[in-house]
Amino acid sequence: MKSERILVVEYLAETLWRLEEVRRGFRSRFDAQVKEALQWVLSRQGLEGAYRNLFSPTEKDVLGIQLLTGERIVSGAALRHILGEEALRTLIVWNLGSSPAVREAVKSFRTLLDIGSGRRARETGFYCCYRCTPAFLRTLAVAQPDGWEGILERGIGNIRRSRTADGRWRGFPFHYTLLTLSEMDMASAKAELRHARKVAEGLLKRYRNDDRTSRFRRLGLEAALETA
Repeated sequence: MKSERILVVEYLAETLWRLEEVRRGFRSRFDAQVKEALQWVLSRQGLEGAYRNLFSPTEKDVLGIQLLTGERIVSGAALRHILGEEALRTLIVWNLGSSPAVREAVKSFRTLLDIGSGRRARETGFYCCYRCTPAFLRTLAVAQPDGWEGILERGIGNIRRSRTADGRWRGFPFHYTLLTLSEMDMASAKAELRHARKVAEGLLKRYRNDDRTSRFRRLGLEAALETA
């Protein structure tokens, strides 16, 4: 089990992923380090470069990041959006929802649902593009603004309508989407996990190592195989 320092001040993404590894039991937990990392993430709320007043990536983040499930994101707008959403989600699942920075970010998240891409997302469940939508849905499920359940169902409906014959979804990043669905206790999400079963067993054999990508891809693949 890894024991490096959790906070990596050069990268918001790496800090978020290490916190998620701790939460999942993939990395040793040291409470002082967890607190240090979470406080640093909180400090990035609303800084220059933050998407819609969420949490700002670092200068090194904007050169390109790799998601928990291995997909590369290099587009500036998508990168800032996804990291802002993932940071908000991280802080909420670590029970910091009452902190001033998170309250401000949640307020901004609610506001973005009334403008531009966010307004369309409220109506359709699809946020901007296929890469941004899973991040939006992951955060929506924990931030829970007014009407979130309907938006989430519409989002999963978009995934359902994008099914391909081989158990994937057209356009959506497969493993990131699978991880997103695995975190939702909803009949519609479980139906999409069952759809992925036809490809999950074969893919699972590829990811037996203990690197981050393998571990988080396994979480989604195993959820697909275990869904009744």
